[in-house]
Amino acid sequence: MGVSKHKMKRKVLVEAPALTQSGYGEHSRLVLRALREREEALDIYLECLDWGRTSWILEESDESRWINSLRIKTANVDMKNVHFDLHIRVGILNEFTRKGDHCICVTAGIETTKVSENWIAKSHEVDKIVVPSEFSKWVFENTSYMMQVNENEKRNVGCGSQIDVINYPIKTLEKDENFKLDLPCENNYLIVSQWSTRKNMENCITWFLEEFKNDNVGLVIKTNLAKNCHFDKVATVAKLEQLLVNKGLSGSDVKCKIHLLHGDLTQEEMNSLYCHPGIKGLITATHGEGYGLPLFEAAYNGLPVLAPGWSGHLDFLYGHVKDKKGKSKRKPLFLKVDYTLSHVQKQAVWKDVVPQNSMWCFPSERDFKKKLRLLHNNYGMYASWAKKLKKILLETHTERNILDNLQKSLLPESLLKDPDYIFVSDLFANQYSGGAELTFQSLINKTPSDKIGAVNSELLDASTINRFKDCKWVFGNISKLKDEVLDHLLEANLAYSVVEFDYKFCKHRNPELYNTVEGERCDYKNTEKGQKIASFLSSAEKVFFMSESQRSIHHEEIDYDAGSNSVVLSSVFSQQSLNYIKELREKHLNSKNNKWIVLGSNSWVKGASESEEWCKENNLDYEVVWGLQYGEFLEKLAMSKGICFLPQGMDTCPRFVIEAKLLGCDMELNDNVQHSKEDWWNKDVEEIFSYLENRADYFWSRVFE
Repeated sequence: MGVSKHKMKRKVLVEAPALTQSGYGEHSRLVLRALREREEALDIYLECLDWGRTSWILEESDESRWINSLRIKTANVDMKNVHFDLHIRVGILNEFTRKGDHCICVTAGIETTKVSENWIAKSHEVDKIVVPSEFSKWVFENTSYMMQVNENEKRNVGCGSQIDVINYPIKTLEKDENFKLDLPCENNYLIVSQWSTRKNMENCITWFLEEFKNDNVGLVIKTNLAKNCHFDKVATVAKLEQLLVNKGLSGSDVKCKIHLLHGDLTQEEMNSLYCHPGIKGLITATHGEGYGLPLFEAAYNGLPVLAPGWSGHLDFLYGHVKDKKGKSKRKPLFLKVDYTLSHVQKQAVWKDVVPQNSMWCFPSERDFKKKLRLLHNNYGMYASWAKKLKKILLETHTERNILDNLQKSLLPESLLKDPDYIFVSDLFANQYSGGAELTFQSLINKTPSDKIGAVNSELLDASTINRFKDCKWVFGNISKLKDEVLDHLLEANLAYSVVEFDYKFCKHRNPELYNTVEGERCDYKNTEKGQKIASFLSSAEKVFFMSESQRSIHHEEIDYDAGSNSVVLSSVFSQQSLNYIKELREKHLNSKNNKWIVLGSNSWVKGASESEEWCKENNLDYEVVWGLQYGEFLEKLAMSKGICFLPQGMDTCPRFVIEAKLLGCDMELNDNVQHSKEDWWNKDVEEIFSYLENRADYFWSRVFE
C-alpha cells in the first residue's frame, strides 16, 4: 500500500549484499536494476550487507558507482525518522525484520526438501517472497510445522506469504578477446563452484579422475573456499592436493590432468571460459541448488551440462522440443544424473537455515561416471542438445523479460497507487486456514476492484491510517490491534465496515469463556474495551454478524444498536470450495465409514474433550482430527459418518459444522453452535448450497450502500 507516484516518490529501503561477489550479490544487483528503472517514482535507500566471507567488487562501473551513491545517501540519513513504503531484503529469511509498510524478501530459497521452522514463522511477517526457481517455491509451499497460533492452540502452519518465481536473466554474451587459457589436453571438462559440502566437490573431482584415470582428458576447476585472495588460493591448492593424496590419485600413473583457476574473472572472461574450444562440458555433483547460476551461464553459452536431475537448475535445463510428429514436448537438454534423496550431512546443518531433518540429493556415483563417459564419447549429440537449449534461453531469459517480471513482482500497480479497499485482520488465509480467515478471503476474492491492500492488525499504525483515509476499509478479527491504533481509528473518520466473527468487546473474545476464567459475569457496558468496541461498531458503515444470536448478544451486552447498521451474513465460501464439497459429497455419500470426527483443539471454547467424552459414552468409533490441510480435512469429513461438536462457549458460525452438514454427516451439536437456529440452516442441502453461493455477492451489495 502507499500513495500515488503522482503525489510523491515512494520511499524504498533495500537491504542487500549488493557489492559482494556471490550469488546473492548477483541477485541484489538484479533487484536494484529493476528499481533503478523506476527512479522517477522511487526514492531508493540501500544498506549494503556482507555475505559470509565473500569478497566485495572492486572494479568501477556505472552500476557500482550508482550503488555506492545509494550507500552514501543512506549513511547520511537518520533512518529512524524515515517511513518506508517498501522494504526489500535480499538474503535468507531468518534474518528478516520488518521495516516498511510493504515488505518483500528476495531469497534463493533453500537447496533441501524443507525450509526451517524459523523461515515458516518469518514468512508470516512478509507480504511476499521472491525466489529464483519453481523448486524453491515448491519447498516453501510443502513445508509446515506444528506451531503455537494462540495461547491455547497449536496448529499445523505452512508458508504465510505469496511466492513469486523470477529466474535470473542472461546478462551478456560478450567475451574478452584477450582471455588466454593454455589447457593441458585437447578435451577438458569444467567445474565452476565454491568448495563446500553442498557443492559435493570432493566427489565430483574424485569420480571424474577415477573415470578418466587412463585417458588424456583435462579437468578445469574454477573454485575458491571463500574469497578470491592469495591466502585463499594457497588454502585451496592445499585442500585439492590433500584430496588427491587421500584418494590415491596424485601419482604419475594418472593420465588425467587438473588445471586450477582461482581469482576474479569478469563476466566476459567467464563467457570466454565457457566458450573455449577445449572445454567440452560443465559438470557438477551438487546436492542441491536454489537456482545454479554457473550452470545457467554455461547453458546460455551453449556448453553441455552434466548435473543431478533434482532442484533449482531444472527450471532452465529443460526445454520444449518438437518430436518427429511436430508435437512440442518438454525434455531434459542436459545429461541428467540419477540420485537418491537422503538427510543432509551433519556438517551441512545450519541453525535456522538448513534443518537437520531435511534432505537433499546424493548423486549416483555409477550414473555420474556413466554420463561422463557418454558425454565424452558422444560429444556431438550433447553439443547439439546444448545448442538447442541455448537458443531457447536466449529467447526466454533476456534481461528485459526478467526485469519486467521482477518489476511487476516488486512494484505492482496496487502498490504504486492508492488501493480502493483495505482489509485488516489478525491473520489472512495464506497465513492460517481458520474458518474466519477462509470467510474473509472469500470476501476479498470478490472485491469489485483489483486495487486492494491487506494489513495484519498488529502492523497497522496511525500513519498508515492517515495516508489511506480516503480508502474504504474492511475489518475482520482485530484482537492484535494496538489500543492506541483503535483510538486513532475512532477519530479518523474513515469509511469502514466490520465483519464480526466473535465478540470483540470481551477480552477473551467469548463471554462464556470470560465467565469461566474470571469466575463472574462482566458488565461490558462499563468497561473501557466494551465502550470502545461499541463506538467502533456504531461508527461503521455496516457490521456483518455470523448469526442472529450473535447479533442479539452484542445488542444486549454493549451500548450498540444492533438494528441500525447490522446485517447477518454467516460464513462465506468460495465457489471453488463449494464445488469441491459437492464433488466429495457425490463421491462418498453412499460409501461412508462408521467413524465420527471430533475437531482437535486446545481452545476451551471448542469443547474437544467434551466431544470426545460423548463419543466414548456412546461407544462410537471416533477420531480426533488435528492440523490437516483444508482439502485433506474435507476428504476425511466426506468419508465419515458424523461429527460431534460441543463447544463450551458460544461459537458464532463454525465453518466445520457447515461443511459436515453439506457432506452428509450426522451431527451431535449443542446450543452454543449459534447458527443452528438460523432459518437457512434448517433447509434441505440444495437450498443451503444456494444460500451459501450468494453470500459474498450479498456482502458486496450491502457493505458500503
